[in-house]
Amino acid sequence: MDKIEESNKVNPEFYKFDVIVVGGGHAGCEAALASARNGSKTLLITINADAIGTMPCNSAVGGPGRGQLIRELDILGGEMSKNVDRNFIHSRMLNISKGPALRTIRATVDKRQYLLNMKQILENQKNLFLKQGLVVEIKINANKFVACTSDENRYSCYSIVICPGTFLRGKIFWGKYEREAGRQGEINSIKLVKCFENLGYKFGRLRTETPPRVDRKTVSFNNLKIQNYDKSPEMFSYENEYDGREQVNNYITYIDRDCIEYIIKNIKKSSIFQKSFNSENPKYCPSIEDKVNRFSDRERHLIFVQPEGRETNELYLHGLYNTFSESIQEGIIRRIKGLEKAAITRPGYGVEYDYLLPYQIKLSLESKKHKNLYFAGQINGTTGYEEAASQGIIAGLNASLSTMDKEKIIIRRDEGYIGILIDDIVSKGVSEPYRMLTSRNEFRLIHRHDNADIRMLKFLKKIGLGQKAEKIEKKYEKINYALKNLRYSDYYNKKKFLEDLKQNRLNYSDIERFKQDFCLNEKEFESLIINLKYEEYIIREMKRIKALQEVRDFKIPDDIDYYSIKDISNEAILKLIKFKPESISQASRLEGVRPLDMLTLVAYLKNVSRET
Repeated sequence: MDKIEESNKVNPEFYKFDVIVVGGGHAGCEAALASARNGSKTLLITINADAIGTMPCNSAVGGPGRGQLIRELDILGGEMSKNVDRNFIHSRMLNISKGPALRTIRATVDKRQYLLNMKQILENQKNLFLKQGLVVEIKINANKFVACTSDENRYSCYSIVICPGTFLRGKIFWGKYEREAGRQGEINSIKLVKCFENLGYKFGRLRTETPPRVDRKTVSFNNLKIQNYDKSPEMFSYENEYDGREQVNNYITYIDRDCIEYIIKNIKKSSIFQKSFNSENPKYCPSIEDKVNRFSDRERHLIFVQPEGRETNELYLHGLYNTFSESIQEGIIRRIKGLEKAAITRPGYGVEYDYLLPYQIKLSLESKKHKNLYFAGQINGTTGYEEAASQGIIAGLNASLSTMDKEKIIIRRDEGYIGILIDDIVSKGVSEPYRMLTSRNEFRLIHRHDNADIRMLKFLKKIGLGQKAEKIEKKYEKINYALKNLRYSDYYNKKKFLEDLKQNRLNYSDIERFKQDFCLNEKEFESLIINLKYEEYIIREMKRIKALQEVRDFKIPDDIDYYSIKDISNEAILKLIKFKPESISQASRLEGVRPLDMLTLVAYLKNVSRET
């Protein structure tokens, strides 16, 4: 009888798994589902089984950069896209006038229904088991991991994914108060982070805030500006169509000068201005006191008023993140138009937590120190449900694939937003919560909302999604056939159809006939139009990607001795040793590494390659 069986004598087989996922947030949910759907016997252990897939902060999902992440996740078999589609109560396409590179969906979700549906999906998933428990230690025995819980159970596996969110040494605070917690009402995890520190891992501290919620009955909606929804919204998932459900409005209001002066008057009573923190003020989703302090000349700041669900009166005040006491939060709200009589149901607060310095993980999200140990979500320094879920699906797939000795999924920087996200945190590190933005993506015209399916196509057959791959291939065969006819068919050339199509000079009947001739639906036709209109720019970006690939493909050996390479600066050597980049592409983005250092390193690797 082995050690696992000795400590779990009731049903020893239940305690043995291929993959274990620690944490039931958005990263953990996607990791567990991805692993189980790939055929691995998977266990998800979470502190609170009733909070699986909870949305503890914003009730909205998507937006620039983040919406594209969800589209890519959807093609890879993720669940967030489908669950948002099931449960949105307000949806709109953003940046329509700014072109296809920036266009994406933002949806307000019924938070309670999202949570209930996600839990049900996990419970019904083949190969997936759920367990409520607090993991306090990870033991590494030869080629196995053992997850030890506070109730003295032991679970073994071949691969493990760590997704603890904000719970590692989590501390919440508002006004002069603070307490240890992963978030309001839930315990934190201290022993687990100490376990990883004992294994040699380095951690930092990050901080974020959440806004107050107010009672709908006490809000003067006549004094708020309505933010309309799309009447026929596009879905996040390629598999879904709008079902005609009734939607609700979001609203907009502002903090004006009177409110700003009140915040300035009380700013030293904010937690972040009266306490000593080891974390930077977040640049994205900053607290209102930080915004007022940094932009003191601004006359107003935008506040979005969002419903939290259909069956609750709570409204989320997006933009009012803060760490004031509840009484001061009430004073702020009293000075906001439309909210003068609003009653707070839950005050805002801040949370500070440990995160893993992400130079310690690979692009596969596997630890550089321990094989088959993966990290995903906020532990890697990111913020947001979408960023967490995107990492979760990659870590879950790779954890499963590694138990089968199969090639891991690595999305390159030039292949998608998920690739940008992971490459940024691994190559550059994180000093504040990392949020995905379209401005971070140098390939955004190619990484569009509409073409995530063709960009993720190459990975599908590796993860058992061959039928989906065939469907995507047939879709683009139709589009390419139509494009070929537009360019080379005598019929269309005589009519100057191609130029008229590019310049929007065709009438409705001509367009409908063209779509019927090539059996194109509305989305396929839209993709064709984008490719036509932006053809020159797309070709230019593809050439740039090809040029970068020639350099990117130089892999850096794990055992390289940087000190033996002449003409690399000492600063660059220290950075290269610390971050251990896997490729020239990664190394070139490290701060302190000069172009001359890269040229020297490339020349060295070429010489080594010739000699071997």
